[in-house]
Amino acid sequence: MDGTTLGLNRSRNGEEPLLVLQDCASLFGLLSRHSAQHRVKYVEVTLSGCVLALAAFVGLQARQLRGAPASGVSAAVGASGMIDSTIDAADPGVPFERPAIVMREVMGSEPALAPNELRRRLLQGASGTYIDELLASRDSSLARWPVRVTNPVRVWIDETVELDGWDEHFPVSVRDGFDGWVEAGIPMRFTFVRDSASADVHVRFIPKFPTGISGKTTWTRTSEWWLVSADIVLSLTHPAGGPVSPLQMRAIALHEVGHLLGLDHTADLANIMSPRVRVRDLSDADRATIRLLYSVPAGSTKDGAGSGNNHH
Repeated sequence: MDGTTLGLNRSRNGEEPLLVLQDCASLFGLLSRHSAQHRVKYVEVTLSGCVLALAAFVGLQARQLRGAPASGVSAAVGASGMIDSTIDAADPGVPFERPAIVMREVMGSEPALAPNELRRRLLQGASGTYIDELLASRDSSLARWPVRVTNPVRVWIDETVELDGWDEHFPVSVRDGFDGWVEAGIPMRFTFVRDSASADVHVRFIPKFPTGISGKTTWTRTSEWWLVSADIVLSLTHPAGGPVSPLQMRAIALHEVGHLLGLDHTADLANIMSPRVRVRDLSDADRATIRLLYSVPAGSTKDGAGSGNNHH
């Protein structure tokens, strides 16, 4: 093209080729030395080259942007170290790596309430619940998950169990336990994943607890009492001996998922959250208490309690 060439050069770092139009500015000088017919031809060919070069450059930049991490979006909160065993105070360890939790997700959409306003709302809705027992067990504080409807809590259930007493229906029983609380009408959803590393909640099974219990739930929270991750361990054997049936496993799972959601024990044996499970489904009081808990933000009802309330 009489000195005007479309060349393929490498960028300075030598990583990606860039289409560069060389001496494009000399187009006007060339036009002055040729006939009108040639000038039209030069314009058509050169403009086509410019368009191709521009398209290639824009495409390359877009590809580079897609591969780069977004700045300022990946601020994460790891496990705070405040692990509360709601069944057994023994330290269970943390056998799984925690996924990163985005700060906005941890804090939820609900703003913190002043303690007096939180107490007012709880008192207003306390009838038919055991919220007073929950506050007494948690040093006047409420722990709960942020709203997880459009972004469900990811749950991994160990289905590769090779232990005496194992029943292939147990994973279904556990999933039913999660669904039972969702059906109570709280702003929470759960999705069951195959990859344990991507899960917020891990459920695994053991032959038997040495401490005479059927299940154990541990969770991690922020200093503002928002829950961010949890582990559930379920026994395949009754404390007194004998295998657990799928229906019994569902009842145990309902109890443990109640702990996972932020509930503690209640003295009434008619509730699934009794220390010793005697029922197979949620009671009206179980449903009313979990709905009340998820109608207010996490936090302390104590006057003067800061965001760093670290009581277990």
